[in-house]
Amino acid sequence: MQRFLFIYFCIILFWAPIPLGSHRIWSASLLELLIGLLFIFWLFTLNQNTLPKALINNKKMIALFAAIPLWSALQLIPLPPEIITLISPHHQNYIAANQWQPLSLETGATLYKLQKSIAYCLFFILSLAIINTPRRLNTIAQLIVITGVLQAVYGVLVVLGGPIFDIIGVAAAADRDRITSASGTFVNRNNFAGYLEMCIALGIGLLVNQILINKDKFAGVRAAIRNFLITMLSGKARLRVFLALMVVALVLSHSRGGNSAFYASLGVCAVLGLWLYRKHHKSKSLALLFGSLIAIDVLILSSWFGLDTLAKRLDSTNIAYEERSFVFENTLLAVKDFWLTGSGVGGFYSIFPSYRDNRSQSFYDFAHNDYLQLWIEYGLIGLSLFGLIVILSFIKALKAQQHRHTAILKGMGFAAMMAIISLMIHATTEFNFHIPANALLFTLICAIACIAADMEYQEHEPKKRRKHSVPSTKA
Repeated sequence: MQRFLFIYFCIILFWAPIPLGSHRIWSASLLELLIGLLFIFWLFTLNQNTLPKALINNKKMIALFAAIPLWSALQLIPLPPEIITLISPHHQNYIAANQWQPLSLETGATLYKLQKSIAYCLFFILSLAIINTPRRLNTIAQLIVITGVLQAVYGVLVVLGGPIFDIIGVAAAADRDRITSASGTFVNRNNFAGYLEMCIALGIGLLVNQILINKDKFAGVRAAIRNFLITMLSGKARLRVFLALMVVALVLSHSRGGNSAFYASLGVCAVLGLWLYRKHHKSKSLALLFGSLIAIDVLILSSWFGLDTLAKRLDSTNIAYEERSFVFENTLLAVKDFWLTGSGVGGFYSIFPSYRDNRSQSFYDFAHNDYLQLWIEYGLIGLSLFGLIVILSFIKALKAQQHRHTAILKGMGFAAMMAIISLMIHATTEFNFHIPANALLFTLICAIACIAADMEYQEHEPKKRRKHSVPSTKA
């Protein structure tokens, strides 16, 4: 039964990005159904007297994940007008006077988002329970890398080969005659870039694992070079090729926010990694790894596949005059009015027109800034819950690298750290957390950070007790 649950879990991860990032009502509902069924199957396998230790060790994280749908549900409960006026005075401009009303101004959208947040919470619990060995953790990371590679290959083929390769209908879904930027099976290239950022981070974490798992105990430059070359030229070299393919697709996405977030997180995590492993005997090998990633991915691959085009887009963009910056300003006005309790989860598209000025004429169903959208919809209460999840996950990732001795646990700690930093940077310009495939993968990343830090695993062989001879008592 445990094997069945793990295979089922892997199928969900593989499937999530395929139907347009699961960003359609039918695909999101199917994803929620699959997660719900898996959770029910898992419940039947539980021992009534004991819970998995991973769940016990991460009760705070589970509580935070559970608090998000709980707060969404509270936004749907009708309250007396006196209470609403007290905690959110600007609600009276949108509700009928002297009537009980919920905090959510768009109850249908809030209910829809509530279902999603419940699914993410259940998936977090399932991740902690099912990924219960280093081998399974390694398998999951490899699966995500393969999924990212398939997305990258598909995206590049559609861009270079034309509509004939667009078998999923991404161009039709995006109302475009031809796709000029790689977007995989996602409608939005920026969401595709966000997904690849996390996949690449897990791939780099696997490379860190390969460096650390090498049994070469010698220090020095020669040993570091030998260790690095063994990793790069061994049978695991295909992992390096996979990373290169995903980087090429990321550049071809022409996503300014996605590429900026990836390169920034790579640089920051390379520095953090070198500091964290400064006393490790593989520190020089890791330095060569991080240096090669920056040199090959940034300076060579990116230059060949259109980094200059991306750089021109960045240079030509004047943020002060870009329409999206006006959206940010208008959203901040809404945040000021609903800063504590929010206007209701999922209701950004309905409240934003009330604050939009003539500088932003397009229809916006997302704020293109996850922080602002979470704040306007969830309020400071909900935003704080998300913030605590991210902070605690990041601390867990650091803890795994500092205190664990198993290579895969350290490597996955590094992967989680890089993925979190990258998505947090990208969140300033996009809405990755509102795309089910990306939100689900980020949920897994948070779980991986917890698993890497707290997995119940015997990392050291117990020392054999010496047998002491018992003196004879015979006369």
